[in-house]
Amino acid sequence: MQLFSFISLILFFILVFYVVSHVSTNLLARQRATILKAQSFVDQAHESNGQLIDVREKEPFKRSHLKGARNMPIMSFGQGKSGLRKDLPIFVYGDTLQAAASVAKRLKKEGADKSKVFLMAGGYRQYVARAKR
Repeated sequence: MQLFSFISLILFFILVFYVVSHVSTNLLARQRATILKAQSFVDQAHESNGQLIDVREKEPFKRSHLKGARNMPIMSFGQGKSGLRKDLPIFVYGDTLQAAASVAKRLKKEGADKSKVFLMAGGYRQYVARAKR
């Protein structure tokens, strides 16, 4: 019985950690950019002629990406200026929202206006999974 209680307690803490992590990621992302549902993100990126940035590594990008996207892995943002135009909308996506949110933080430090930075809710992985249904 004690083993069951111990395992239940561990599972409870894992669940709490997951929920807190998910909520904090969403809150931080909302402070740094506008979060759009996947289809709305894709539509607005193409309609506005904004800068579409895929922050995944090179190999996943080569396998599949949104039409018109430019590959700029997260690590390239740590090397200084991104070279992105701040006067145009910037649409950022990665495998998850968390990946894109970390780039949005760096863009904000470079002077990008929150109203011109957009993130894909759920990330590319979720977008592709929904498209396959």
